[in-house]
Amino acid sequence: MRHYASQRQPLAASISGAPATGIFVAINVLFFIGVMITGGTDGRAGIQNLIDWGAKYGPFIAEGEYWRLALPMFLHIGFFHLLTNLFGLVIFGSMVERIFGTRNFVAIYLAAGVMGNVASFVAGPHLSVGASGAVFGIFGAFGMYLLLNRRLLGQVGRQQLTSIGVIVGINIVFGLSVSGVDNAAHIGGLIAGALVAFLVAPRERLVASTSPLSFVGTPRMTLQTGQQPVSRLVGAVVVIAVIGTVLILLETVRTY
Repeated sequence: MRHYASQRQPLAASISGAPATGIFVAINVLFFIGVMITGGTDGRAGIQNLIDWGAKYGPFIAEGEYWRLALPMFLHIGFFHLLTNLFGLVIFGSMVERIFGTRNFVAIYLAAGVMGNVASFVAGPHLSVGASGAVFGIFGAFGMYLLLNRRLLGQVGRQQLTSIGVIVGINIVFGLSVSGVDNAAHIGGLIAGALVAFLVAPRERLVASTSPLSFVGTPRMTLQTGQQPVSRLVGAVVVIAVIGTVLILLETVRTY
């Protein structure tokens, strides 16, 4: 939505100008290459290889291997799985990073990825990997930004909000109809991304500006972005950490 502010570059579907998005893409690719080199993902050997790399697996998390709530967001089963998640990351991640800023975007991505794995842990002990929880967090954050600024962003903003809703809805329905899709991770990441964005999303406001070349001095209304203070980001991280910790402890006591 940055095309509303003339001093900023438009939000193109490009990784250019979004450094954290590029870094996350590179990390995912490097992890994928590493997994492929060390045994791949096919068969029992592939499953064990993913576990060795840090895949989400309920019993091991319950035993205290909490890094398995973070590492799975960088692991994928096959090239198509990687490609689909990177597509969403590049297209929407670059947009969200430009809107929220790199620091907030990194927090959204990591918080959504971890909470997606927490939700997956609560949903069942099965092995799970993928960046989709983090990508759904990006969807949630973008949707929250559009919702909070819906009055000023106008019809274009409403259309994009509808598009986000359709994308999320199609993916959830697809996940319910096809086996092997971790819908819990998707929903957990979506909620976490929206929650963080509710606290840190920039608020757009109309300001009057007068061109120095204008003799009449007629003000021109433009959109100006107001970024949130760092304290809100800290608060968002604390809230996500508390929710995640409580869910993990309750599930561990209940099941294991």
